[in-house]
Amino acid sequence: MRILLTGNTGGIGKFIQDKLEKSNIEVVVINSKICDLSNIETIDSFLKSNKIFDGLIHCAAVNPIDNMSEVDFGDLVKTFNINTFSFIKMCQGIQFTNGSNILAIGSLWATGTKEGRGQYSMTKHALYSAVKTLALEMSDDNIKVNMISPGFVDTEMTRKNNSEEKIKSINNFIPLGLTNPSEIANMCEYFITNNKSITGQNIIIDGGYSVKNI
Repeated sequence: MRILLTGNTGGIGKFIQDKLEKSNIEVVVINSKICDLSNIETIDSFLKSNKIFDGLIHCAAVNPIDNMSEVDFGDLVKTFNINTFSFIKMCQGIQFTNGSNILAIGSLWATGTKEGRGQYSMTKHALYSAVKTLALEMSDDNIKVNMISPGFVDTEMTRKNNSEEKIKSINNFIPLGLTNPSEIANMCEYFITNNKSITGQNIIIDGGYSVKNI
């Protein structure tokens, strides 16, 4: 089995790659050193020599923080290219084997938003829409397309961007506490190796945060 993974250098992506490789799955990675996802045309060059896959996991993303009144449209296009358009481009350019599974890593902000997260939220909303549409359009080839949406995950980046006091506050608010990135990786491995009938869905892994927040 041969899977294409984007964003393997992030806190979640590293765990996904490790989990798949421990399951004897060949993982071909795309990161910023290999292919500039902010420039969609570079994907064509990459896929010329890496075209046939049994699945795709799109984990690459950027998360700029700006109020909508301050958003630079050049930056907005770059964010969409990396978070959303590159996923669509790869789904167009890859030759998937029959029965493949495609996963987009979403977010709580794929269905909600908060102040300062407009760019990120818009790209994840659009990504979810693409997932649902592709699930319908690729079903004739028995290809399943889903989204896995983490909540607050206990990664190096989370701890770098938040004080210990803030981390404790977040952890206490979530019914099951911060999510370990291995949980995201475990779900990805299940879908890639076992899923035969789930498609067009957004699987939220957030320790109960979104339920409590309703």
